Amino acid sequence: MNQNTEPVAAAESLSEVPEHVLRGLPEEVRLFPSAVDKTRIGVWATKPILKGKKFGPFVGDKKKRSQVKNNVYMWEVYYPNLGWMCIDATDPEKGNWLRYVNWACSGEEQNLFPLEINRAIYYKTLKPIAPGEELLVWYNGEDNPEIAAAIEEERASARSKRSSPKSRKATVSAWRPGALRQPPRTSPGSVGMSRPRQQPSSRDPSSKSRHFACSLTASEVTWNQ
Repeated sequence: MNQNTEPVAAAESLSEVPEHVLRGLPEEVRLFPSAVDKTRIGVWATKPILKGKKFGPFVGDKKKRSQVKNNVYMWEVYYPNLGWMCIDATDPEKGNWLRYVNWACSGEEQNLFPLEINRAIYYKTLKPIAPGEELLVWYNGEDNPEIAAAIEEERASARSKRSSPKSRKATVSAWRPGALRQPPRTSPGSVGMSRPRQQPSSRDPSSKSRHFACSLTASEVTWNQ
C-alpha cells in the first residue's frame, strides 16, 4: 500500500506572530485564524473599512528568485538596477501584517487587489469591508472595471505628484535616468497592476504564488511575459 510521504505544513499560531507585526496593525483589523486556509493566520476587519482604502507597502527581504524557498509569502517586482527581485516575507520577523492576508478563492470573496507603485506593493480595497469579514486579495488585471478605475485614480494621483517641481527634482536625484536599465515602455514612477508570470491553475490557496510581471505607466499598459 502506498503511503503519502509529503510533509504536512505546520499550522501558524497567533502566539508566534512577532510583536512588531501586532504593533503595526491598523486599528480596523486584527489577526485571527483564516477561514480560507485552516493552517494560516488571516487578517479580519474589526471596524468598517471603506472602498478605496490603501494598505502597505508589503514588507520583506529583497532576494533573487533563486534564493526564495517558499513562494507563498512573496511578490516579484522589477527594479531598474537589479532586475527581477522578490520581496520575501516568509520569515515573519522580516515582514509586516500584510504577510497574513490570504488569497481569495472566488471573485465573491475578493475584497482587495494588489497595486505596484514605484517598486512597492500595496493592497487596495475593492469594496467596503464589514466587521467580521476576512481581508482577501487576488490579481484580476484591468478586465475588472472597478480595478481599472482604481488604477486610473492612482495614475492620476501619480501624475499630479510628478508634475510638481519638488517631485521632479527628487525623482531625477534618486533615479539618475541615464543609469537605468529597465524593460521597454516602463517608467520609474509606474503605477498599476502586475500579473503573475505563472498563474495558479485555480484559486486554491495552497497554490498561492505572488509573482509580479507587469508594469503600467501613467498612460499605457505593458505586459512582460
